[in-house]
Amino acid sequence: MSQYVDGPKSFSCSGALAQHLRVKTPTSLAAAGALDREIGTLDRAALATGDSRTVRLRTAPGTSKFVAAGVITAGNLFYGAAGGKVSETNNGNLIGIALETTTANNDVFEGLRMADGRAASDVRSVEAHTAGDTLLAAESGSAHTNTGASGTITLVLPVATVGLEFFFALGAAQELRLDPNGSETISLPSTGVPGTGGNYLVADLIGETVHLVCCVAGNWNVIGYTGTWAAEG
Repeated sequence: MSQYVDGPKSFSCSGALAQHLRVKTPTSLAAAGALDREIGTLDRAALATGDSRTVRLRTAPGTSKFVAAGVITAGNLFYGAAGGKVSETNNGNLIGIALETTTANNDVFEGLRMADGRAASDVRSVEAHTAGDTLLAAESGSAHTNTGASGTITLVLPVATVGLEFFFALGAAQELRLDPNGSETISLPSTGVPGTGGNYLVADLIGETVHLVCCVAGNWNVIGYTGTWAAEG
């Protein structure tokens, strides 16, 4: 009969792994990427493929040890980083709150996980753009404005990958253009019909907003909007 475990649990490792790294893939443990939803942290270092090691599951009560990718200040939020580590860089994958300060890469510190291990709307990052920019997949879940802009701003979206989402709001009465990657498409808010491949979505009045989510690879769907958003041309 199977048992439900809310503490350390043993898994086979896919290779050498340092102690306290965030790990994924229960069939063969590997270091979790910056945006991966890990199963927990490694209790003891693995030296080779096939080593059996216990994992402190991310649902376990209490605090956990983590490996920092750089400086993290006690009391600050920390997020997923490459190679199973964590950092203060907000990439949308919130892990927890630091209880100790780190000073360098690979420092181990104590942290308290957030309830669901991911960023929520109450910690959403907001960036004001006064010049064009290319958004990254790692910024999924963030909000972007043109507050302070004195002219047209074009924001280039990352490759439309299922699950990515972005929020946009106009804070200046200037054109804010949302440009898809290459020949990908953005659905027109008023109809839901995908626009012409490669054409941007644009609005120019303060207070207009749009929420884009990729539900099908290669296309951005509009989940909600205010104001008037038009397709290029």
